[in-house]
Amino acid sequence: MIQVTKSEQNFFIVKKRSITNQKQSDAWNKISDIRAKLRNHILTNEQEKMCVYCEKKISSDSSKSNIDHFRTRNTHPHLTLLYDNLFVSCNNKNHCSSKKDNSGLANNDFSNLINPIDDDIENNFSFTTFGELTGKNEKAKFTIDVFGLNNRSLVEERKNIFLQLQNCKHMSVETIFETLQCHKSFLKYIISA
Repeated sequence: MIQVTKSEQNFFIVKKRSITNQKQSDAWNKISDIRAKLRNHILTNEQEKMCVYCEKKISSDSSKSNIDHFRTRNTHPHLTLLYDNLFVSCNNKNHCSSKKDNSGLANNDFSNLINPIDDDIENNFSFTTFGELTGKNEKAKFTIDVFGLNNRSLVEERKNIFLQLQNCKHMSVETIFETLQCHKSFLKYIISA
């Protein structure tokens, strides 16, 4: 999971102002004409073109990514257009937003999740050299479970990166990240270990 600094854009603010009842979940349908632009802005300018949860590189194409409501529209319709509740996630059905949205979380469960803008990501998670993400506290462990961040495919991908990095420890994290363009938190952890 990556730490995100949000930067709400004027085009989104203007569109929100044109919607009379922003606190309804159907307000989301009323911004359909700007959602592609919004997804691209969030992904490119706030998330380094990575899924906010699993850190895999993704495109802003709607077949590859989606705008995720961290607190879902079903449980928190009043947050439908709250910019700080919007992140871009991959469309993998086995982890990330798809897994979270199908996990049956109740309203109060969301406060038990690590939030990419409110919580210090690096101080809540760690990795093993086998590619597993570990939680340093119960909230982090719950987050890993809800988002499926130790899905077998993700663990294998991180493990393969670790094996490839054994010959690249002299390189900076930024140089390696520019080459791989994914799993930045894992790269930082492995290189600094």
